[in-house]
Amino acid sequence: VLWCHCPGSNNQQHLQLLKAQLFPASTSCPRTAFTFNILNHFLIDALECKTSAMSFFQKLQQLTSNAFPDSIPV
Repeated sequence: VLWCHCPGSNNQQHLQLLKAQLFPASTSCPRTAFTFNILNHFLIDALECKTSAMSFFQKLQQLTSNAFPDSIPV
């Protein structure tokens, strides 16, 4: 990620991520971010299916291929 350092822009990286529709995992030094769409999927799984965060993470690993990261099923 290339952070914006333009005059008049907000230099806080977590706010730049939020403006880009990404939720930072940390506000102090964000290195990981989640889309709001995936957070909504996790919320539904957690509330309706009682899915734990670890199980959801494993589900994402199964859906994502290391060899072809652009071919994630939707």
